[in-house]
Amino acid sequence: MPVIVLKVTNPPSDTARHQTPQSVRPLFRGNGDADYVCGHCAAVIAAGMGPTQHFMIDTTICSTCGAENEFPPELRA
Repeated sequence: MPVIVLKVTNPPSDTARHQTPQSVRPLFRGNGDADYVCGHCAAVIAAGMGPTQHFMIDTTICSTCGAENEFPPELRA
């Protein structure tokens, strides 16, 4: 299963509250085999994405560490 590390556009804040890694679930689930992970803490943000699946957002905040991650431009809808 390929793992793609997302680009961090803003590092996490030291004061932000975030979930424990055990309670974090991916923001997206697809029907493929590629996982997109946070570029700071490696938490899975999008699990099992297929080659034709795209993201409808440019960036997202990791719920584990609070870092802002950017999806690759070629995968944006």
